Amino acid sequence: MPSSLRRTALALLCALAPALACGSADEVDEAEAAGRAPAPAAEDAADDYLAAEDEPAAEPSEPELPASQLPFTALATIAAADPARCSATLRDDGDGTILTLHTGDSLGDDARIEAIERGRIVIRRGDRLEALALPRAAVRLDDPLASWSEEPDADDPGVLVRGVQLGPGSHYAIKTPNHAWGERAVVQGIQRAITLYSRRARGGPKIHVGDLSLRGGGHFPPHLSHRSGRDVDVGYVLKGPQADDLRFRDADRNNLDVARTWALLESFIAAGPVRIIFVDYRIQRLLYDHAREAGVDEDRLAALLQYPRGEHFPGGVIRHFRGHRNHFHARYGPALAGASAAATPTPTPTPSATPPAGDDDDEG
Repeated sequence: MPSSLRRTALALLCALAPALACGSADEVDEAEAAGRAPAPAAEDAADDYLAAEDEPAAEPSEPELPASQLPFTALATIAAADPARCSATLRDDGDGTILTLHTGDSLGDDARIEAIERGRIVIRRGDRLEALALPRAAVRLDDPLASWSEEPDADDPGVLVRGVQLGPGSHYAIKTPNHAWGERAVVQGIQRAITLYSRRARGGPKIHVGDLSLRGGGHFPPHLSHRSGRDVDVGYVLKGPQADDLRFRDADRNNLDVARTWALLESFIAAGPVRIIFVDYRIQRLLYDHAREAGVDEDRLAALLQYPRGEHFPGGVIRHFRGHRNHFHARYGPALAGASAAATPTPTPTPSATPPAGDDDDEG
């Protein structure tokens, strides 16, 4: 050990002699005479002190648990001796929602938080324990699951290849048929959603379908997107004299048929394969209040609606984006579209080379 460092440590330890038992020669002799072990010499104590400083503190041992396969990413943990004061912040990787949970909270199905420790969350699934640890790498929160705009997605091709045209149907009216071209699975999804809605909310006005894409796709002013047959504008269900007006009208608490609009949005989400739906935040509030009064549970509301967590909150299938006071905008994803179309039989939409066909009341 360098002499200068030894002298500094020795001076410090001798100054704190009562606490560190830095004994003198007389004290050593007295201790030996009494049959006790003498106090350590100051220089030896200094060496021991410095050696202890060089050694890392021992981490409490934790049992090894299998890594959880639940679709969550741990962002932060707060551990405390009292389990009631522990909390964890997670991201739901399915929709980007940021959650703050506590010991005992449910993670869906048979999973719940058993314990929250420093750097990991212990999860119980039935009789099995597993761990969700904080990732070593930084976590991005601005991925497509967390933030959306009406501009085309990164995987949008910008053109429509082998598109099909949405034909007329008994439950919907098309504003401009030449603007109603889309990917086959998207057109099927729209037909499926409106048929499902018609069964849930009988007797209402026809649904007003606006723009999808131009034939062949491509830039479609004034839209930012609508280039590849994966976007569709749909009017809110209104009541009163505007209910049958094919032109999109601004909706508010006075003219919006909230119950039917909620049923329509739920039908679009259930029919798939919707990636995101843009709805004005003020209209989301009307939908939220209606759904709560109708008995929809909070977990489902949180999964579907961005409201009431702020119009920039990265959660919910239904999100705010400017310009959606008189219609909602549903966006479909290519991979999901293929899977949904394969899983659910639907009538075949009209190919671009043949005249449009109508919908089928018996489609699933």
